[in-house]
Amino acid sequence: MASHLLVSRIVPVIAHAVVVFGDEHKASHWLSTPLPLFDHRTPSELLETDEGLHLVEQTLTRIEHNIPS
Repeated sequence: MASHLLVSRIVPVIAHAVVVFGDEHKASHWLSTPLPLFDHRTPSELLETDEGLHLVEQTLTRIEHNIPS
């Protein structure tokens, strides 16, 4: 996948994380922390595939709306 296409898909997810966590530092921390929910991978690692990107978006939406995982 061309890098500009990848960036155009990832930027909205990062923006969503900033909204959910309230600031860039907290969003960056969450995106770079291995999580059991993602088999101890980081959310950032998952952004490389369509399936992973969708899973990260779903998880952010669940956090945003206080829905347990």
